[in-house]
Amino acid sequence: MRTATIVVILTTAWFGGVRATQAQPASVPVDLSQPPAREPVDIGGVPTALEELLAYAERHAPAIAVATAELQLAQADAGAAAPLLPDNAAVQISLGQRRAVAGGTGLDAQLQLLQPIEIGGQRRQRRGVAALSRASRERALDRTRWELHQQLHAGYRQAIAARERAVLTRQLASVAEQLLDIARRRARANDLAPLVVRIAEAEAAQARQRAVGALQDYRSVCLQLAELSGWQQAAPPEPVGDLPTPRHAPTLDELMQIALDHNVDLQWLRASATEAAARARLAARDAWPDPAIGLQYGYEGATSAGGAQHIVMGVLQLPIPSAALNQEARARTTAEQSVAETRTDARAAVLLARIERLRTSVDAAAARVAAFGEDVLPRFAENLSMVREAFALGEYDILRVSVALERFLSVQQQALDAYVDYFNAVAELELQLGREIWPGEEGS
Repeated sequence: MRTATIVVILTTAWFGGVRATQAQPASVPVDLSQPPAREPVDIGGVPTALEELLAYAERHAPAIAVATAELQLAQADAGAAAPLLPDNAAVQISLGQRRAVAGGTGLDAQLQLLQPIEIGGQRRQRRGVAALSRASRERALDRTRWELHQQLHAGYRQAIAARERAVLTRQLASVAEQLLDIARRRARANDLAPLVVRIAEAEAAQARQRAVGALQDYRSVCLQLAELSGWQQAAPPEPVGDLPTPRHAPTLDELMQIALDHNVDLQWLRASATEAAARARLAARDAWPDPAIGLQYGYEGATSAGGAQHIVMGVLQLPIPSAALNQEARARTTAEQSVAETRTDARAAVLLARIERLRTSVDAAAARVAAFGEDVLPRFAENLSMVREAFALGEYDILRVSVALERFLSVQQQALDAYVDYFNAVAELELQLGREIWPGEEGS
């Protein structure tokens, strides 16, 4: 009796599900002879070549604008070196009455003009500091410009990969909808259980949300390019072209030679260390006393003892360097010089290991892409078509179809992730080199 009840319940569920399936609106039959369409992705952006984006960023990027404005900070040192004399001249006037012992009074007056001068060549050193300050800030501008160049370069390639991922997920969503249509038709023909239709509906919904997420990821990468480049339009820049073919990096010796000649970080640190050393020398020279030279004119009024007298004398005033020896500035600049030189040495010490680490990362990522083969991404549509046909002919059940689709999508994602890792590794390596590995070539 219990067994019969179960049979009745299952039979009722079967035919009830069939009726529910038959209630679905009719759809156009799927043409199994045609592969899934590869629909282009459109976010309403502006197709922009990489060279155009880099040129636009050179003119409008916020990071470059700030670094360019910081060049004006060197004007402070140039202003300090401009005056010919270290300080203004001083005038001293003295007036008083003189009383003679023999009787009588007279008016005495003194006028003294003193001009401080520098005898240690401080002005020449200040002019040198101003020039080095300008040079170090120019190296900082070069560093900012190159970092932005590499960020845009890597981001542009990542946008191409994100666009490809969005296209693939849209293809998968289209096939999932076709599989759902096939499941409904087979269910109406009593060839499938209603549960299979429910599973197909869930698979289609999951594929749609993946497509939405991939499209948003692509839009986000394009908007990041807009942020970095200072893009002034509402529509973000979109990349053009396809994924470049990865290449293996040059040898370590070749890369080290490039890095030693062009590494912008090392050039900036060296310029900063040179500037710090010049400031330390200037602070030590500023401890020298600044003598003053001038003239003194004296007038002694007439008294009953004699007539008026005029006295003119040269004056040399020399401070005694006994206490104030510019200790604070000397200690600070000496410490800054030591820190700058240590930073430069530390940066140079790790350059070899860092270049080798990034070089092997480029080679490993290129090998990962090669492991998938050149036919992995193009055959995605063919694989989806085969799965769709197998399900339509009843060769695959819905669970095997689901596993196959997940597997194909996972392989595509891994291939695209390998591309992204390759782009990031190349960008990091070129950041350390200070120039492109393959100038003007697509593989870079």
